[in-house]
Amino acid sequence: MKKENPEIEFRIEMVTTKGDKDKRPFFAIEQNGGGGVFEKEVNDLLLRYKADFAVHSLKDLHGGFSDKLDIACVPKREKPHDVFINNINNNRISQLESGSIIGTSSIRRAIQIKTKYPHITIRSIRGNIETRIAKSKENRYTGIVLAEAGMKRLGLNRNITQRLNVQSFTPAPGQGALAIVCRKDDSNITKVLKKIEHKPSRKEIQAERALVGKIGAGCTVPLGALATTDRDGDRMSLVTAVYSLDGKRYLKIKEIGSTEFPERLGEKAGDVLISKGAMEITNEWVKNGTDTDNDIVKGIITQ
Repeated sequence: MKKENPEIEFRIEMVTTKGDKDKRPFFAIEQNGGGGVFEKEVNDLLLRYKADFAVHSLKDLHGGFSDKLDIACVPKREKPHDVFINNINNNRISQLESGSIIGTSSIRRAIQIKTKYPHITIRSIRGNIETRIAKSKENRYTGIVLAEAGMKRLGLNRNITQRLNVQSFTPAPGQGALAIVCRKDDSNITKVLKKIEHKPSRKEIQAERALVGKIGAGCTVPLGALATTDRDGDRMSLVTAVYSLDGKRYLKIKEIGSTEFPERLGEKAGDVLISKGAMEITNEWVKNGTDTDNDIVKGIITQ
């Protein structure tokens, strides 16, 4: 922003959110009606005219935030992949021994790991990236799985052992992207923010969020979705995956459409998932998502 607007002075206001304070896994908070755990306090500053715009991790931005606000800008997206950090050696996930412990606070990542590598033990871990790395070493976790984008933004790429492929580890909708939000009626701020808009990233996000809206999946449902624009910029593919409560049943599809109508592509993918039983899986998570008799859920919500 400063590079594009050298004449403007920017002041950063740090905000502590519910997601920072509540140390339960994210999906457990959402399961108890705590949607938007990283956004409410931040966006409230905008609504009270205490800030001009807010920067969010787009995957954490709840679909139903105030209609007085708008995602004014989506900058160029970082790589959306999940990555594995091994605390013990340089072994990849496929090389880990039975009983190896991987830390994550994401039910999606937990399900994906257990689906592909059932011999691995999952344990909950919370905190910012540096805190999670430190906690995992202190508690002798074999390693942790988190988003590559956060590692890159903090200059911690050297810690990455393995980038996980999107076929088995389809990332969360919006992962790797930022959402810059401002008040809809603030045309001057919107104009400034548009200077760093990246149109292909915006369209990819529109497709992914349209899919989420179609099947009504929030953080309580392990859903992966990744839209990718082709080299010519005309076509877009959308890979999606949704997992059952026990991880034994999952739906994976890939749809292709025009970048001119990204939301139409997301809705089409949603319709295909629904026709294959996605709503039954979603309802199963909403009703029984905190069932601690389930080994995967138990591992994630146990502190």
